[in-house]
Amino acid sequence: MEFDVVYEFLMSHLTLKWKILSVSIQKLIKMVKLCTNFREILKDYCLNSSLAGLSYIVDRRYHFTERLFWLGCVILSWIGSIHLILDFMDSYYNNSVSMGVVSLRPFDEVNFPSAGICEMGYTKEEYRELEKVVNEMVFKLPDGESVEYNYDVEDFLMRVIFHNLYNFGSMTSYCAPYQDCDDCIKCPTNGYQAFADRVRANCTALFDKCSWNEIEFDCCHYFKPVRTTLGTCFLLNSIQAVKKYGPSWLEMKVGMKHGNGNLQVSVTKSSALYILNEEDIPHMLLTTLMFQQIPDGFDGDLSLSIQDTTNDKNVRGIEPELRRCIFPDEPNDMSYRAYSYSTCVTECLKKAQIRICNCTHYNMIVNSDDKSPECDFEGLTCLDRNNLMFPQTTIMQPWRSDGLVCTCLPSCNEPQINVVGRSSKIRENTNLRRVSIKLQQEPSQRYFRQAVREEIDIVGELKL
Repeated sequence: MEFDVVYEFLMSHLTLKWKILSVSIQKLIKMVKLCTNFREILKDYCLNSSLAGLSYIVDRRYHFTERLFWLGCVILSWIGSIHLILDFMDSYYNNSVSMGVVSLRPFDEVNFPSAGICEMGYTKEEYRELEKVVNEMVFKLPDGESVEYNYDVEDFLMRVIFHNLYNFGSMTSYCAPYQDCDDCIKCPTNGYQAFADRVRANCTALFDKCSWNEIEFDCCHYFKPVRTTLGTCFLLNSIQAVKKYGPSWLEMKVGMKHGNGNLQVSVTKSSALYILNEEDIPHMLLTTLMFQQIPDGFDGDLSLSIQDTTNDKNVRGIEPELRRCIFPDEPNDMSYRAYSYSTCVTECLKKAQIRICNCTHYNMIVNSDDKSPECDFEGLTCLDRNNLMFPQTTIMQPWRSDGLVCTCLPSCNEPQINVVGRSSKIRENTNLRRVSIKLQQEPSQRYFRQAVREEIDIVGELKL
């Protein structure tokens, strides 16, 4: 009985093994047939292919060494083709745009640079509205006496309102002694934009006279307010504030028909003049073309040279990362109307402030649609502590590990503006500051950006 059980078990086990082996053999036969079929198909393809060399490799009429020779040739040719394709792709990604200089024709016109005027803080200036602000904080003590005027609070507000007066640590040094004081004026903890609007001069109070080529024009009709890192500045011919060639755009052309151009501006307050491209804004970290008119009676003359930039129409079809510039009217996620390097840096600094301190300086809030959190006193203290109120220019450099990590590209329309001469003097018995800006000579050349490689070129190269 036991023998029969063992026998049946062995037979069933051997039967199962045989079935498994049979299935494996059948699969192996199918794989061999498939490989044979694939081999025949591949051989047939190579024999009838128009690719050079493949037919010699599989044709048995040729000697083995000759077939091996053709195999090496085909492999080398494919490696060379791949290398050429990769080289062209690298050239497309790194050299798709070229910059050149072209000469202007006799009657070509060039736009005169835009200008921006930003009021600056000046310790010798009288700010009566600021005195009113501090006096409004005065309150009566229980014995009926009034608290004394707090000059430290006035100095604190001056540094909050005027960025040029700010120094590191001033957010707490002026206010700390009065935090626990019950019978003194304390530093205000919010509402700084309202204070700035009251103290800073409006357009009518700031400008005295403006002229273009000795012809006067209404300053406030053409200089429009724009919020910047320096506070509210007044910009002439800025597409951030007005429509180009619209009713508030001053026609300032230079060339053979128009001459060199001469812009004169006279202001009543200590100010800084910025020479700008039409899409740029004044920025506290970009001071190359900034000129200060601080003391009473300042009289300055600036001589400029300019080479504007034009673009081939095909440049727009290339990705910004490849052409290494962005057009002002291209879509962006900034609060300003148009893109420029200065607006990009402003947004970069703003994002850094929000990331580190959960708020941003009130100057960074461009319009009513911007819902970014505005810093109160604690927020300003945080910005001050992290050196984000008035950071060094080098903080934007990519090699700085503690930098803002700004990946800002220049504007594609950005001209090259150089100061070739400047002079100044102080006039007596006047509180006006005057500056004259003119081109040293008519422009004779301009930069031209041209697309040398497009996506269609890659397709053409691959077909070849």
